[in-house]
Amino acid sequence: MVLRNSLLSAAMWLTLAAAFPRTLDAQGKPTGSISGRVTSADGLPLPGGVVRAASPSLQGTRTATTSPNGDYILAFLPPGDYEITFERTGFQKLTLSLRLALGQSSPLDATLAVASTSESVEVRAATATDFAAGSTLASSYKADLVNALPLDRSLEQTALLAPGVQSTGPQRGSGRAVMISGAPSYEGLFLLNGVVLNENLRGQAQPLFIEDAIEETTAATAAISAEFGRFTGGVVQAVTKSGGNSFSGSFRTTLTNDDWRSTTPFGEPKTDVVVPTFEVTLGGPIMKDRVWFFAAGRSAKDTAARQTQITNLGYEFENKQKRFEGKLTWAINSRHTLTGSYTKIQQDFLNNSSAGAFMDLKNLYDSSTPQDLLSLNYAGALTSKFFLEAQYSERASRTVGAGNRLTDLVGGTILFDRQRSNARYNASPFCAVCSDPEERANRNVLVKATYYLSTASTGTHKLLLGADSFSDKRFVNNIQAGSDYGVFGTTSIISGASIVPVFRADGSTYISWRPVLEPSLGNNFKTHSFFVNDGWRVNERWSFNLGLRYDKNDGVDSVGRKVVTDGALSPRLQMSLDPSGHGIWTLNAGYGRYVAGIVNNRADSGSPGGQSALIDFDYRGPEINTDPTRPLVSTEDALRTLFDWFLANGGTNRATRGSPQIPGVNTLVSTALRSPTVNEWSAGVARRLGSRALVRLDAVYRQYRDFYSQRVDLDSGRVTSARTGQVFDLGILETANLESRRYKALNAQASYHPGDRLTLGANYTLSRTHGTFVAENQNVGAVPSEAQRYPQYFDLAWALPEGDLSSDRRHRARAWLAWDAPLPAAAGRLTLSALQHLDSGLPYGAFADNLVDTRAYVPNPGYLAPPAGVDYFFTARDAFRTDTVKRTDLNLNYARRLPGVGKRTELFARFTLLNAWNGTAVQDNNNTRINLTVFTRNNRPQLQGFNPFTQTPEKGVNWDLPANFGQPISADAYQLPRTFSFSLGFRF
Repeated sequence: MVLRNSLLSAAMWLTLAAAFPRTLDAQGKPTGSISGRVTSADGLPLPGGVVRAASPSLQGTRTATTSPNGDYILAFLPPGDYEITFERTGFQKLTLSLRLALGQSSPLDATLAVASTSESVEVRAATATDFAAGSTLASSYKADLVNALPLDRSLEQTALLAPGVQSTGPQRGSGRAVMISGAPSYEGLFLLNGVVLNENLRGQAQPLFIEDAIEETTAATAAISAEFGRFTGGVVQAVTKSGGNSFSGSFRTTLTNDDWRSTTPFGEPKTDVVVPTFEVTLGGPIMKDRVWFFAAGRSAKDTAARQTQITNLGYEFENKQKRFEGKLTWAINSRHTLTGSYTKIQQDFLNNSSAGAFMDLKNLYDSSTPQDLLSLNYAGALTSKFFLEAQYSERASRTVGAGNRLTDLVGGTILFDRQRSNARYNASPFCAVCSDPEERANRNVLVKATYYLSTASTGTHKLLLGADSFSDKRFVNNIQAGSDYGVFGTTSIISGASIVPVFRADGSTYISWRPVLEPSLGNNFKTHSFFVNDGWRVNERWSFNLGLRYDKNDGVDSVGRKVVTDGALSPRLQMSLDPSGHGIWTLNAGYGRYVAGIVNNRADSGSPGGQSALIDFDYRGPEINTDPTRPLVSTEDALRTLFDWFLANGGTNRATRGSPQIPGVNTLVSTALRSPTVNEWSAGVARRLGSRALVRLDAVYRQYRDFYSQRVDLDSGRVTSARTGQVFDLGILETANLESRRYKALNAQASYHPGDRLTLGANYTLSRTHGTFVAENQNVGAVPSEAQRYPQYFDLAWALPEGDLSSDRRHRARAWLAWDAPLPAAAGRLTLSALQHLDSGLPYGAFADNLVDTRAYVPNPGYLAPPAGVDYFFTARDAFRTDTVKRTDLNLNYARRLPGVGKRTELFARFTLLNAWNGTAVQDNNNTRINLTVFTRNNRPQLQGFNPFTQTPEKGVNWDLPANFGQPISADAYQLPRTFSFSLGFRF
C-alpha cells in the first residue's frame, strides 16, 4: 500500500512539475535550473533532504540540500535529460526523470513516503513537449527532432517552427529576413552559447555554427523576462554540444544539386553540379567528469544557376565556406565551471551581387567575408543558495572585395531604370578598391548573481541581479559607387544582353553624386544594462516573474563624437495560475516593455566619417536615345556625353535638385535620440491532456513606439557648409511617434507524444501587423520615417496611409509528425517525417516612391530646396496580396549499426524532399521579385500632372500600372520549387 501511494504521489508531482510555469533564463551561457519543494505524504516540508541531479550532459553530479521549508534549487544545469534523486533519513528514496529545455527554469516538487521494506521508487517522466505551459511564450527544439524533420537544420529554419516567427522581412539572399512578433527584422536577438550573433547593420544572425554541433534551439516570442534586452521582437538562442564522459562524433556529407529541383514557371536555368557539404564533430573527455572537449567543422562549395532581373541573363554563383568550432568545458570542482569556445568562418563568393534588382552582369563581383567568435564563461555556486556567472564574448567580421573595381566615370557609374523599379545596370554598387575593408564587431561583458530565498510565508524567490555591457562597433567608408556617381530617372532600351540608357533633358533624369567627404575612424555604440528579476513561486497554484531592466546608451560616431546618451526602463511582469494545483490547467498573463539597442547606421548618420553624401543635380543636356528614328547611342558614349555636359556646366557646383544630404553638415543626430520601444500585453491558457499532450493558446498585443524620424521643417533651420560655403536645409534624426505600428496575434500550439515511436506537433498564428511605418529596407536595414521631412509638401493620408504593413502575414500554420517504423533490430532504424506549411499572402499596393512632384502646388514657406518628389499611394497599401503558399516537405532517416565496431557506431542516410507536390504560388511582395512599378508624369511624360491636395488622380490619366504589375520578374518570386537532397554519414 505504501509503495502504491508513493507511486501515485510521485506521478502526481511529476505531472505537476512538467506542466507548471517555466521561465526563460538570462542571457549568458544558456543553462537552466531545477527547483521545488520536498514534502512528506501529509504535506509537511522535509528540511535537510538531499537532492541530486545526474545527466549525460552534466559533469559529475549536482547536489542541493533542502531548506527548513523543504525548498531546493539546482542551478547552472545544461539542457538535457535528468534523473533527480530525493533522499532523506526515514523516507523512501525517490527518483524522477525530467527533460530540462534550453535556458529554462523548471519547478520539480517531490512527495516522499515513509520508509518501508521498499528502499526506493523510480518514476520515469513522459516525453517532453516542444513548449512549456508557463508565462514565457517559448518553444524548444532538440537536435534529434530537427534532424528528423525536413529542415536544413539552421538556426533560422528551426526558429521558424515556432509560432509568432515569420520570414517576412526584407530580402536576405534568396530568402527573407526573420521577424518576431511584428517587430522589424533588425530588432530580434539571436544568441549562440549566450553570444550575440546579430549582424550590426540588418540585425540578422550570422551563421557562426555547424548544424551537427547544435544541441538545442529555443525561440521566445512574448512575456520575456528582464534578463534579456536590446530587442523589441523576441529571443532565439541555441547551444552547441560540449562533449561528454564518452567519446562521440559524426561525419556527414550532404549532397545537393541545382539540377535536383523543378523550375518555377519563370523557367530559370539550372546547373548540373553535385555540391557536397561536409560536417564533422568529435567530443569526449580529457578527464572524465572534469574536462570535456568538443570540436566541429564544416566545408561547402555551393554552385547555383542564377539570373539577372528583367533581362534574365544566366550566370553561376559560387559560395565557398569553411567553418570551425572548438569548445572546452572544465569543472574545477562540483561548484565551479569554466567554458571557452571559438568559432571561425572563411567565406568566399564568386559572382556575388548587392541587394536590389540588377539587369546586367557588370553588377557581379568576387568577395570574401571572414568571421570570428570567441566566448569565455564562468559559472559558480558560491553557497547552496548563492550563484554567480560571468561571461566575456566578442564577434568580428570583415567584408573584403565587395563592389566595383572600376573607378572611372564610365565604368564606375551605376544607372537606374525607373520604369523597372529602379533596377540597376552598367556597374555594381560600392567600391572594392577605394578603401580598407569594412569591419563589423561586437563585444559583450555579462555578470549576474542569483540568490535563492525560501520563506514559510511568502514562498520561494529566485532573486537575480545582473549587469550587461554591450559594444556595437563598425568601421566602413560607405562608398556607394566606384565613380561616386549614379544616374537616376533613366529608362532603358533592352535588346538581348545589350542595355542602352535613355537620358531626358526635362528633369526626369538626374545625376546623383555620393562622395565620402571624410574618412571613418570607426564608431562604437555601447549599451550598459542593469537588471533585477524575482522568480517568485508563492505556492503550487500561484507564481510570478517580476523584473525591471535599465538600458543606458553611450555611443560615439565615426569621427569620435559622442552622439547618444539616452536611458530607458523596461518593466516585465508575468503571472501564472494553476487553478487546481495539479498541472491540468495553467493561466498566464503578462505585461512587458522591451527596448531595442540603438541601430548603428542610424546613430552614425550625422557623422561625416565614412558616410556618403547624397547630392542630386538635374540633367539638362542633350537628349540621348529618345528619338526612335535615330541610331542608338551605346551606354559608354551616352555616359561620356552626360558627364561632358555636366562638367562643362558647373559640375558639382550647379544648383542641386532637392535638398542634399551631407552627413556632418545638414544631417544631425539629435542629442535626445531614444531607442525604439514596444509595450506588450499577453494572456494565455495551457491544458495538459494526460502525461503526453499539451495544448496552449496565447493572445499577444503590441504597440510599437519611438520610431527613427528624419525631420526637415521650418524649425530645424539651415546650416552652412564650412567646406563649400553652401547653405542647406538642416535635417535632424530624432525619435518621434507620428507614425504607427501595431501587432496583434493569437498563437495556438499543440504537442503530442502518444508513444516512443511517434511525435506530433502543430501551431497556428493568426496575426496582423498594421500601421503606417515599415521601418526597414533590404539595402540599409533600419530607415527613418519621413513623416516630418518637408511636411508641407505631402499629406499623411496618401503619403503614409494606415494599412496592413508589407510584412503582415495573416495566417501561418505548421504541422509535423515523425514516426519511427517498427523494424527488427538487425534491420536498423527508419524514421519517416512530414512538415506541412501554410502561409497566407503578403500585402502590397500601387506605391509611387518619390514620383509625385508637389512643388507647383505648395507656396514655398522658406525652404532652400523643397523635395522634387514625394511618396504617393494610389491604392490602399494593402490593396493586393500575393498567393497563399501550401507546401508539404518529406524526410526519411535510416540508420544501421555496424557490428563489431561499437555499440553506438552506425551508418545513416537522410533523404529530404521539399515542396513534394511542386506548388508554384507567388509568395514574395518584394519589388525586386515582382513588378511594383507605378507610372506617373515623372517617369512617363505622356501622363498628366495633378494636384494631390485637391484632386483624386485618375488611372490612365494621371497614373498607370504596367500590364504585368504584381507579376514575377524573378524566379525568386515563387515559392521554393520541388527540391531533393540527401545526406550520408556515420556517427558513434
